[in-house]
Amino acid sequence: MTEVSIRRADFMMVLAYASDLATGHSRDFALKSCVLAMRIAELAGVSEQVRRNAYHQSMLRYVGCNADTDLLSGLFGDEIALRQDLVGLDMGHRAELGRVFVQAFKRFYYDLAPDAQAKAVEAAMSQALAVARPVLTAHCEVAQRIGERLGLSDEIRRNLGQIYERWDGKGLPRGLSGEEVLPAVR
Repeated sequence: MTEVSIRRADFMMVLAYASDLATGHSRDFALKSCVLAMRIAELAGVSEQVRRNAYHQSMLRYVGCNADTDLLSGLFGDEIALRQDLVGLDMGHRAELGRVFVQAFKRFYYDLAPDAQAKAVEAAMSQALAVARPVLTAHCEVAQRIGERLGLSDEIRRNLGQIYERWDGKGLPRGLSGEEVLPAVR
């Protein structure tokens, strides 16, 4: 049997490409995110180590995002349409996020009378909000496990655990802010 070798970077590109397709992103979304992250890191003058970390985490940013496909399709119906609606959305803008969820639920409950639809959407929204943090935590955990399997450093895996956090504290799943957010995540 022939032994096949593939560079980790090449494997990560294929994994990122598959994740883009599975989550409804354009097929080069992760690659564009990586190029942008590398350019920002270069302009910010951060260390080589932080740039390396930014590279790895941007390539693996979305690999855990389809870990909950069954849950999302059960809640929203067409989870790919929902993911496409979420592309480019500022997740810290809760009102906009809520609007996207309401529209997804309206698509799901399209066949109900207006009053029944409103009640179903309200009930579904409370359920969605209850699972949002655990779901995003699961996304991060899947990315961290993949990072571990790829032999990435503990630091990169910690970064993947914070991938949706923001400097201003409006990120998810833990709402970290300021210096609590790891440098390569910022």
